[in-house]
Amino acid sequence: MGKDHFYGDVESYIIHLLEVHTRVSVSDLCATFGLAPSTIRKKLADMEGRGLLIRTHGGAVSMDANRDEPMDKKSLVNIPQKKAIASAAVELVNNGDTIALGGGSTVAELCVYLLKLRDSMILTDSIVVANLVIQNRNVEVRINSGIVRGRTGCVVGPNSASLFKNMPVEKAFVGCDTFHLGEGAGSANILVGEVEREILRNARERYILCDSSKLNKTTVFSIMPCSELTALITDDDADPYYIDQLRSSGLEVIVAPVFRTKRNMDRLGKF
Repeated sequence: MGKDHFYGDVESYIIHLLEVHTRVSVSDLCATFGLAPSTIRKKLADMEGRGLLIRTHGGAVSMDANRDEPMDKKSLVNIPQKKAIASAAVELVNNGDTIALGGGSTVAELCVYLLKLRDSMILTDSIVVANLVIQNRNVEVRINSGIVRGRTGCVVGPNSASLFKNMPVEKAFVGCDTFHLGEGAGSANILVGEVEREILRNARERYILCDSSKLNKTTVFSIMPCSELTALITDDDADPYYIDQLRSSGLEVIVAPVFRTKRNMDRLGKF
């Protein structure tokens, strides 16, 4: 994908190159943009200062090369909490809804509860999520176009948000890597975060699914501030004092009780 797709945005194209190739060199960037080495080095230093990349001798490497865990690894962490969050989230979904789903292991848990949903449309930026919900033949599933991230299965790129911009939905459910009172929901991957920001922006109701281990933390990209969200859904292992802080700021917080028995699966009969 050429730099013309990024409309002269040098920074976004560097991030795209790192997304695809993991590392870039100063000499290659000079040739790509027609800029002097000193200009490129200054740009890379600025981007490193904002946590967008890691500078190396002669170039830079992607922050996500070390930080972005594969989906199968994420799905093994905090399983009871994620199931509880999914169980609470499904109570907000009705037959006939058009909903949008981001990627991530907590949203994947929600997909299990959507297998009996009827007469609905589901939009997603994740091939993992699409493969889960497509098992339900009573819903229409649409996925965006772009570059598939091999580690997480999310679809990213300059035109990857067009599906969500062109089709507003009633409800969106997006996971996150961090959640903070001051910065809202955060993504450790900028390109994924940009797509999932559009998923939320074009939904009438905007829900963040976030297990308690990610609360009161920040990362490189803010998906959406608290003030623009409908609600945060987390689990009851969260610090009650921090939950009170979030609620005092005006954010609705749904705290899901963590079930560690088969009772959690009984909610499948909702639809």
